[in-house]
Amino acid sequence: MTEAVAPEEEQAAVDPARPAVGRSPLLDRLKRADPNWWLVAALVGTFVIVYAPLVYRRHANFASFSWDMGIFDQAVWLLSRGRSFITVRGLDFFGHHASYGLFLFVPFYWLGAGVQFLNLVQVLSLALGAVPVFLISRDRVGRGWIPLALAAVYLLHPALGFVSWELFHPEVMAITPLLFAWWFAGRQRWGWFAVSVIYAVSWKEDVALAAMVLGLILAVRGRAKERRVGIITAVAALAWFVVVTRVLLPAIAGEAFYGQLYKGIGSTPGNIVSGAVDDPGNITSRLANDEARTYLWQLLVPFGFIPALAPASLIAVPQLLANLLSDYVWTRQITFHYVAVPIAALTLGAVEGVAWLGRRLGATPALVAAMLVCALVGAVQWGVSPIGREYDSGYWGYETVGLDAKREAIAMIPPGEPTSASYFLVPHLTHRPQLYEYPNPFRSSGWGIRDRDPHDPADVKWIVIDRQSLGAEDSSMFDALVASGEFRVRFSEADVIVAERVRLTKG
Repeated sequence: MTEAVAPEEEQAAVDPARPAVGRSPLLDRLKRADPNWWLVAALVGTFVIVYAPLVYRRHANFASFSWDMGIFDQAVWLLSRGRSFITVRGLDFFGHHASYGLFLFVPFYWLGAGVQFLNLVQVLSLALGAVPVFLISRDRVGRGWIPLALAAVYLLHPALGFVSWELFHPEVMAITPLLFAWWFAGRQRWGWFAVSVIYAVSWKEDVALAAMVLGLILAVRGRAKERRVGIITAVAALAWFVVVTRVLLPAIAGEAFYGQLYKGIGSTPGNIVSGAVDDPGNITSRLANDEARTYLWQLLVPFGFIPALAPASLIAVPQLLANLLSDYVWTRQITFHYVAVPIAALTLGAVEGVAWLGRRLGATPALVAAMLVCALVGAVQWGVSPIGREYDSGYWGYETVGLDAKREAIAMIPPGEPTSASYFLVPHLTHRPQLYEYPNPFRSSGWGIRDRDPHDPADVKWIVIDRQSLGAEDSSMFDALVASGEFRVRFSEADVIVAERVRLTKG
């Protein structure tokens, strides 16, 4: 007599790979998954738990800035209302940067999102960069603790803390998709590779130069399909960069304004090349001065200098050159968003460098352990996380002097009415069509391209200032506006003043 077989057992016997009835495929998949995924999730969660409250508190304590937090928040708010002229910056959105990724935030702004939403999304995006680092590391060096350690190295880099501190900037959102693009390329998943590259480039036009180098690397190292994808990527990325910088931005704004960053070496690519020929010392001195050496040291030490061994690090070269050749010191400091693309590229270089050197020396675990120590040293020495020496240096805006006065002043400004506000107050007033950073529009300062085409001061209904953030000239101009009878002070406390227009000046 044949023994009866339960239906679910019969099913499993016919197809052992197919889960039995009543069992959860998701549960089975989780059981088979690499247990280190839970630790990756813990790393991502820890980064978010550390930095999300800090960036939230920074803005809430009036330590966010007109440039650039006010610019990007007003830009998205305007786009969500079918407008595009950013009065905080004096430029049309489409003539500012090719940051079309900001359109992804528009539906959230319809629901009431604002500054804090942008900042928290950026923190989450940075944290999620640990996922592709883990995946790439697992493919290149195998399973176990090493991929997890390399993901931790990425998250510990002090630059990630600083770009969180600086609050939202579009190019920072490109870090994680660039990392994913490399992983998808290694897996020959070209559809998702294309999605990742397009998403990365959508945040800012100069990310296209990183995508171009990524394509060139694929074209040089790969087989027929990879070479073809690499060439298409490089050509398309370069074409996009040229179209944006030489056609779109100048057509709308009059010129690509960031050429002003390179006046000392020629402003345009052609002038820079000819200047390098005529006066090469002007170029080499910028690439080898103390600022450049400190910048590169702080970038590379947390990776144990391993990225220097890997071609993937070449993805950083265009942005590194742009940062080092600029007239301004803040482009070559790890404290600002200009470090975003180099960090993505050097992270890839660190993983690939460990894989290459580890195979040759047979010492991958020792190399990764040493890199993890370097990452911890960098996080402590230069970082703004709670374990960093810079944590208590005022970066997070714990200063509360006049905080209640600032909140009361902001609450007095009616929604939507044209306003001119000082530097630290602007990001709290951005959801209106006309918001100017004082002294604009009464006196052009940092407005548009070379302060051209200022708006009419007569449009401004309210002025809200914090005298402690004003220079003598701007403070005196405010006093003159009040003395003329054009504005009347409605609130004054702890050097925070709100003035309302009561009449226009005759003539």
